Amino acid sequence: MRSFRAGFFALILLLAVAPAWAAEPVVIFGNHATPPKSWMENGTPRGILVDILHEIEARTGISFDIRLMPWKRAYMLAQAGNGGLIGLSKTKERLTIFDYSGAMYYDEIRLVVLKGNEFPYKTVSDLKGKVVGVTRGASYGDDFDSAKGRVFTPSEDTGPLCRLRMLLVKRIQVALIGPGEASVRHTIENDTDLRKHRDEFSILPAPFNHDPNYIGFEKGMRMGDTLREIDKALADMWKDGTIQAIEARY
Repeated sequence: MRSFRAGFFALILLLAVAPAWAAEPVVIFGNHATPPKSWMENGTPRGILVDILHEIEARTGISFDIRLMPWKRAYMLAQAGNGGLIGLSKTKERLTIFDYSGAMYYDEIRLVVLKGNEFPYKTVSDLKGKVVGVTRGASYGDDFDSAKGRVFTPSEDTGPLCRLRMLLVKRIQVALIGPGEASVRHTIENDTDLRKHRDEFSILPAPFNHDPNYIGFEKGMRMGDTLREIDKALADMWKDGTIQAIEARY
């Protein structure tokens, strides 16, 4: 009987100290319309960030419940502490809200214009007076945040497809799209109307920026233990080339 009680209390203690992710999947929100980084295909999350999350699952035993949706909604849900967020950039404001993982992915943000409207781009001041299409609720770093509404006029939308259509009808002058040229090409080639006008778009040679993306959890969620597991997996994946191999598949 004494042996049974000892075993029972040992089990209770084990359950009490088990990490939260062992009990149930960790909800992760993300953008549903940024191929090849993350997007929905026939109801299934796909993309580079999704594949990286699956690899983290395999290496840590953490289970993720991945939910992709419009960025602004995903951000608001994560900010309210309902789950983590992938594709998150660092800004001074966000550092007061979220605890961050190590870098998960490096997002190259490209500037797209109509042919004949190219201009030399070096800094955000080169966007002065222009209407720039961006993802609703998104930030592309502190320089972007400080210039928005002051140097250029932002036009917010739901994703690259809407943005390129707006550019085509000249409702905006510049479209910010990431990650990289692959996202621009993917968006054009997967839409019948845009494909007819593919030769009318021009990607400026210099990117807007190279934006490190992270996994973030609202500070009140107290996900430090989970983040340490994630960080170890990410560090190993960068070192052994797994993340680079995932990117190469796209």
